[in-house]
Amino acid sequence: MRPFYMGFEIDKDVALLYGIMLGDGCLSLVYEKKKFIVITGSSKDDLPFFENVVHPLLKKFRGKNTNIKFRKDCNAIDFNFIDSKLFDFIHSFGFPIGKKGTEISIPDVFYEKDLLKYVVQGFMATDGSLVLTKNPNKYYPRIESMAICKNVLRQIYDYLCSIGMNGAFYLAKSKPYYKWKNVQIRYRFQFNGKRNLLIFNEKVDFVNPKMLEKFNEFTKYDKEYDLEIRTVPTQKVNFVNEGINKRFEERMARGRIELPTSCS
Repeated sequence: MRPFYMGFEIDKDVALLYGIMLGDGCLSLVYEKKKFIVITGSSKDDLPFFENVVHPLLKKFRGKNTNIKFRKDCNAIDFNFIDSKLFDFIHSFGFPIGKKGTEISIPDVFYEKDLLKYVVQGFMATDGSLVLTKNPNKYYPRIESMAICKNVLRQIYDYLCSIGMNGAFYLAKSKPYYKWKNVQIRYRFQFNGKRNLLIFNEKVDFVNPKMLEKFNEFTKYDKEYDLEIRTVPTQKVNFVNEGINKRFEERMARGRIELPTSCS
């Protein structure tokens, strides 16, 4: 494929934007002529990501600022704008108009140009989770994602395995919500433990500030925990555990960082 396609250079920024679109973006055609691009996030903790990552990306491709819209009715923020040229460019990779559905996959061009890392960054920044759970007395990390798009999820899982991470991919068992008219099959991958977390940070990187902050807080906690427990008599371990965990939980609460984070 040519270095420039439809006026855009296919580089790491294109790959990052495509990953973001795979996670929380959509193409919407209104009245069969108005070409909307929509990227949605949480007003609770995605604003820094929108301001510092997504906004500069869109400015690069559009040549102008794109306003963030706040949707107070559902605690969401989004970029929702008309741009026929960028719309057609994203669609040219096979990105569907309307619902993404189950058949979408990461295009070959990102493999050919060695840009898959940046697609993964974008997807994990929007549709991935860094979960910290207590098991049984110490918090441990888990990197995960759950979605209906099996192909995309499998491609990302395979990539993470290829860089040395060790996890599991499986059919997700979800309890149906009583208001749902139909339940779509969803798939899930997860990578447990500190080793996987460190590999992800080193070889992929967290581009969403909320996940990077959670990573930084966990690494501080992990070092503090191991250092304090090392010299504590066995009979006092539980007492020390409680103190370390309480301080960690208080820091996370002050930073408005959720500990029991469910996969979106």
